[in-house]
Amino acid sequence: MKRDDSCLLVDNSNTRTKFALCEGGALSEIRVLPTADISVLTVQNILRGWSFARVCLCSVVPWAGECLRAALQGYPLENVSPEISSLVDFSSYPGVATLGADRVANVLAAVAISPLPVVAVDLGTATTFDVVTGTESHPVFRGGMIAPGYAAMAAALDSRTAQLPAISELAGSGVIGQDTRQAMSAAVRVGYPGMIDALLDAVEAELGECIHVILTGGDAEVVSCLMRRKCRIEPRLTLQGIALAAGLRP
Repeated sequence: MKRDDSCLLVDNSNTRTKFALCEGGALSEIRVLPTADISVLTVQNILRGWSFARVCLCSVVPWAGECLRAALQGYPLENVSPEISSLVDFSSYPGVATLGADRVANVLAAVAISPLPVVAVDLGTATTFDVVTGTESHPVFRGGMIAPGYAAMAAALDSRTAQLPAISELAGSGVIGQDTRQAMSAAVRVGYPGMIDALLDAVEAELGECIHVILTGGDAEVVSCLMRRKCRIEPRLTLQGIALAAGLRP
């Protein structure tokens, strides 16, 4: 029997879509579907056996979002947006109409678990940086940055050059590569974490105060090991933010 407070949380990103039940403020089992495989049928199949009263959807892939809404028709559904929650003030950000739902969710969760100022860094298909300042009683979203993701950076040379190969694994451990693949791997393996450090240093310099940093996304664990800066890792940050947008506290 479904509980009245049971909510299905859906994190629809470019590569993977996560589904989680939130009951009594607690996240339970998480199920994952490749976003490319989303259809009404695959969504209904992956949710088989679950019971919930409502849905909170965080989607950054328009066509997939439409499939998800069609598969979940009949349930009360909220979309994550800056307007859905009063936990953070987004009003001073001029680009609020273009702000991705995943970034909104990350900001809500980051503010709930960290002192300010805080930067939420999502290391996924793209890498997003979202900065929140202000006070505990009045957190203010300041904006952020968007960079290529770890895999996107590795794939960029293959897609834009005639002779450089695709690299699916970042081979080797040194900085000076001994063949083309090692040379490409070294640049990404060393350069990408260095880019994250450099961008965070720039945010800190612009704010003029020390920042707290939370990493999430599929590449957070591997990248954090190669960074100079020590960061908090929260694999479920986006899902936690979706729950907060739905009025729940996971």
